[in-house]
Amino acid sequence: MNNSWQKDYPLQDLTEEGLDENHSLRKMLRLVGENKRVIDFGCATGYFSQLLTKKGCRVTGVEFNPDAAKFAEQYCEQVIVADLDLVSLAEILPSHTFDVAIFGDILEHLRDPWKILKETQQLLKSEGYVVASLPNIAHGAIRLALLQGRFEYTALGILDNTHLRFFTRKTVEDLFERSGYFLDIIDRTKLSIFSEAPLIPHIDKNVFDKKVIEQIEQDEEAETFQFVLRSFPKTQEGNYAALNERYSNLIQVERSQLQLQQTQTELERSLRQASLTQSQLQQTQTELERSQLQLQRTQVELERSQATITSMQTSKFWKLRTKWFKLKQRTKLFNLIEKMSKPVKQLRINLFCFEKEQYDR
Repeated sequence: MNNSWQKDYPLQDLTEEGLDENHSLRKMLRLVGENKRVIDFGCATGYFSQLLTKKGCRVTGVEFNPDAAKFAEQYCEQVIVADLDLVSLAEILPSHTFDVAIFGDILEHLRDPWKILKETQQLLKSEGYVVASLPNIAHGAIRLALLQGRFEYTALGILDNTHLRFFTRKTVEDLFERSGYFLDIIDRTKLSIFSEAPLIPHIDKNVFDKKVIEQIEQDEEAETFQFVLRSFPKTQEGNYAALNERYSNLIQVERSQLQLQQTQTELERSLRQASLTQSQLQQTQTELERSQLQLQRTQVELERSQATITSMQTSKFWKLRTKWFKLKQRTKLFNLIEKMSKPVKQLRINLFCFEKEQYDR
């Protein structure tokens, strides 16, 4: 390859949590698994290798761009700078074996991807496998662009200007079968036919007959942007490894289902408790409303009584009654004074008589 075909890869700092479910890297990461010995062909700046190392994997990278390879060294145990069209894997990776070989959007860049896949079998352990992603040339936007006579290369996407090979679902299967593999899993990333993303040609829906649009949209691969797959060599060991992986996946699914059931049971219990709490809350609310109603009634009665008292106190009868009680109190006091004055008067008379007798003697 000429150096003018090298890509300026972005220095991405990715996390698994930051990748959405439709991202090819997230799908490949799940297919690789954990704690694997991995060869990452076309590792670029190592952004995927970084994710793999976080999953406990040991990664060896192969990259054509020396600048990208140097950056990837911080995430890989070793990075080999090589043009896969000009070397054999036995030359650059002598005495190396791996659990997983990764081709993340790489095979379409090679002149002879069949040769590389065949050579890769010699690098895989007895239960090893290939994880790959490839763009879908039969995407609906490509088909509609062709109807307009357009097949224009771009810097990125399905019509990347460094792509040498183009694949449909059928030719992806043929590629791996002719190279001595069988497809165990094939997944997809999706991109709308009329997306504004620069990864596919821009299509004006109004230019086309509705029947043409409907016919293309009915194809199950019309919105497939990439195929993401796992493939095992066609050997007895490969068959066993595929069955073993499927069994492990089933066990994980069963565990996930069990956890989901437990979570559902806890949720139902919580809902029941919440229902009881809600019932108690409603009962308390009812009692509070009843108490507030009683308080309002009492307040009304109190105000009515206060009004009655005020009305009585301002009436003529009440004023006369008040004067009468005051006069009665004064009369009682006067009578009390009269009663007390009689003994004092008698005492004075007795004292006068006594003094007179004394004087006469």
